[in-house]
Amino acid sequence: MEISSSTLPAVAAEHATMFVALELSKSSWLAALHSPVVDKVSLYRFAGGDVAGLLALIARKQTQAKARLGRTIRVLSCYDAGYDGIWLNRSLSARGIHNRILDAASILVDRCSRRAKTDRLDAAGLLRTLMALDRRESQVCRVVRVPSVAQEDARRRSRERTRLLHGR
Repeated sequence: MEISSSTLPAVAAEHATMFVALELSKSSWLAALHSPVVDKVSLYRFAGGDVAGLLALIARKQTQAKARLGRTIRVLSCYDAGYDGIWLNRSLSARGIHNRILDAASILVDRCSRRAKTDRLDAAGLLRTLMALDRRESQVCRVVRVPSVAQEDARRRSRERTRLLHGR
């Protein structure tokens, strides 16, 4: 995957923003959500690949925030590049959610002390990174450039050949 330092789209003053960070694994997904209505981070766990549950949660929270604030709610989401790569990005983008795939190796961490490694802490860190990207702090991490469908199809043949060679 190519990496770029693209930033998020500009926001009009009449919009509020809801941030969603996803910590993805094959067995479970953890969503850290920060609503403009409540000044805290809420955590929600889903079965791995449960896009319908994730989208229902986002729609419910977006509707609640819109009813309370009386203005449109923009949804920004992010997750680490990995197993659930491009298909999830396309699924979220098709539903009007501005998604960013982050290069995990580029996210800043404190190297002076030992760091605990849990899904909860990782999701909260991704959420802080997404908020910093929204504030136009482009040095916080690198955003992965999503290839077009044609570019992805062009790579499929070599990937399939490699998979078959390893299987042999």
